[in-house]
Amino acid sequence: MYEIADRLIGKVLRKLRIESGLKQDQVADRLGVNQSMISKFESGERSLHLGEVYAYAEALGTSPQRILQEVWDSRHPPHAK
Repeated sequence: MYEIADRLIGKVLRKLRIESGLKQDQVADRLGVNQSMISKFESGERSLHLGEVYAYAEALGTSPQRILQEVWDSRHPPHAK
């Protein structure tokens, strides 16, 4: 179950990073981590702790709420009418 959630969060982080026009190494510099860590986050290989979600949001120029909402929306898409 957690692996699925980690991959889902990773997809959202990648989507938001690309929308922000940033490369993995730029996000890594903003977070003070290696680029390989960003790759692990985005692939779902590594989980994010709540505090890391806040830092990641700041690095992307967005809010933690937006990250969580995007994850929620991708997990619970609106029903087609």
